Amino acid sequence: MSSHETPSTPVDDPTSPGEVTLPNWLSHGPDAASQLKLFFEHAPIGLSWREVDENGRPGKNIVNKRFCELIGLTPEQASNIDNVHKITHPDDWARQKALTAEIYAGKRNGFVLEKRYERPDGREVMCELTVVVLRNAEGRVTHHFAMLEDVSARHAAEQDLRRSESRWRTYLKIASEILFAITPEGTYKFVSDAWTPKLGHEVAEIIGHDYTEFIHPEELSLFRDFIAETLELGVSPRGIEYRVRHKDGHWVWHATTGSAYTDRDGRRAFFGVGRDVSIRRKAQEELKLALARREELEQIVNRSPSIVVLWLAEENWPVEYVSQSIRQFGYQPEDFTSRRLSFRGITHPDDRERVGAEVEAHAATNHHEYSQEYRIVCADGSVRWVDDHTVVRFDPEGNVTHHEGLITDITPRKDAEDRERALRERDLRLAGEVQHQLRPHVFPDIGEVEIEALSQASLHIGGDYYDVLPVDGRRWGFVIADVAGKGPAAALMMAACRATLRLCAAGEPSAATVVRRVNRALHGDMPPGMFISLFYGILDLDTNRLTYVRAGHEPALLLKAGGELELLSAGGLALGFDEGPVFDSLLEEAVLDLGPGDLLALYTDGITEAANASGDEFGRDRLVTTLVGQEETPLPRVVEKLNRYLRQFSALASRNDDRTLLLVRPR
Repeated sequence: MSSHETPSTPVDDPTSPGEVTLPNWLSHGPDAASQLKLFFEHAPIGLSWREVDENGRPGKNIVNKRFCELIGLTPEQASNIDNVHKITHPDDWARQKALTAEIYAGKRNGFVLEKRYERPDGREVMCELTVVVLRNAEGRVTHHFAMLEDVSARHAAEQDLRRSESRWRTYLKIASEILFAITPEGTYKFVSDAWTPKLGHEVAEIIGHDYTEFIHPEELSLFRDFIAETLELGVSPRGIEYRVRHKDGHWVWHATTGSAYTDRDGRRAFFGVGRDVSIRRKAQEELKLALARREELEQIVNRSPSIVVLWLAEENWPVEYVSQSIRQFGYQPEDFTSRRLSFRGITHPDDRERVGAEVEAHAATNHHEYSQEYRIVCADGSVRWVDDHTVVRFDPEGNVTHHEGLITDITPRKDAEDRERALRERDLRLAGEVQHQLRPHVFPDIGEVEIEALSQASLHIGGDYYDVLPVDGRRWGFVIADVAGKGPAAALMMAACRATLRLCAAGEPSAATVVRRVNRALHGDMPPGMFISLFYGILDLDTNRLTYVRAGHEPALLLKAGGELELLSAGGLALGFDEGPVFDSLLEEAVLDLGPGDLLALYTDGITEAANASGDEFGRDRLVTTLVGQEETPLPRVVEKLNRYLRQFSALASRNDDRTLLLVRPR
């Protein structure tokens, strides 16, 4: 029924919260009522409805299971609409209230709004709320319906895209892959400079043209479906391979992955990354032909410069078959088929853990094929880089039985890349060494306190900062900070923050006073669009009392020795947004007492926002799970455990942010 249709009979009185009640005008017999009730209870989106009486008073709010799961309330709590309003983010409630007023004033019959709910468990969820109403013949609202869908992942991805815009600009200029954007109408809005050397066309010859002019007709339907699927899901769940027309007329095989983004007009558009896979496709076609002509298999495979290897999905990867071309690395096929050697055994020791983690992750996500780059150790001890494109074989029950790899020596390419990278990164490396010296390497020997840290920059130089510094004879300061942005600018601001904080902290027992001074000192030098989030606490060793401030940073975690978790979330604005009055008024100083064995964890969002191949974030819950119950574990072991868990979780995802953790525990 549309929002303009009116029911002919009144709605039944709602029953107890959580029990589905259908209006009479929706109950067209027992079967229809059962089907509607089943749909309402098990719908994949949140649903709610209210009946409005003749005086405009709404009845109970009837909600389904998914509605309660999204907002974190029980059906009984959600039946009172005031409880739902209370957990709505204040900034969003004003807009919703205004739109609702327009509905009841007869100006509209519905609206769609993105809004945030602050769940009772402390987690914030972003949802898309759709509201429609039904009216009677006189235009009075009789029923109020709402649909709720979780859009947190999409919203986070859009925010991350905006945060990384400047980093993308640099990447677009230097990337060897072809990067391109396609409008909702199907025309190229942007292509990177890499298009010209790889496909011959000048960039100006591509912009504004429809992608159908360049995609091979046989793969056009595949490409069109791929874009539609990506726009629907937000990111491509798989890559595709297709042919692209070169300017001279021949076709070039490309592999592409993609994601959706919101353009300046608020529309969903497609962003893709393509790379030339002609050589690999050629090798694969040769292999397929060989399998079709079994009598020619050995001749074709052994003639190819690439190595074909078939290994069992078992520990140490025992080899069942390897082509004669393995001899280029100094080995004989019999070395492997006799089980004297395994392919894992000739993998470079520094790459084995990573390669193994990637293989396990691909198997866990049911990937049917994947590619890896790693080093192997030749029989003479030399090291070669290889590209390994692997196809996974399954038995009828869906269990992985074999991995079939096509291995190509890419050492010349890697050497060229290393030379180019060395020239580009030399200065960054020197800067990174300087920055490394600014971080604590050996913590001061504070007998009453145990201290340990984890610091991993995503680039040679980063914007994360942590420190342990003396305030006076019996007070010590603990700080962690994150400069918005990456690269040299962020590193310079981090160094300035460190120097200023150390200067202001000496002899000052008030954490808020120190941070206010630091903000005033840094504000004038802060580049546009850059800011620093910071957590600073001062621990009095005589009383174990911590005085702290949180200037826009992630809330610190306090895990009490008894197992209780507390978020240290005093309010405050990040450094650099305001020079004084606003910053000073919003900064809150809080005090709490620590007990022996209590664990204070300061961290940057590079840890909680670390993502796996599916886009799921590590999150605060996993961080807490890793740290809880470690009262008797030395802090270096705790950091080692967390680091290993993070590496396994994000084995297949690129790391785009620095990761920093500082642990403090009174003895």
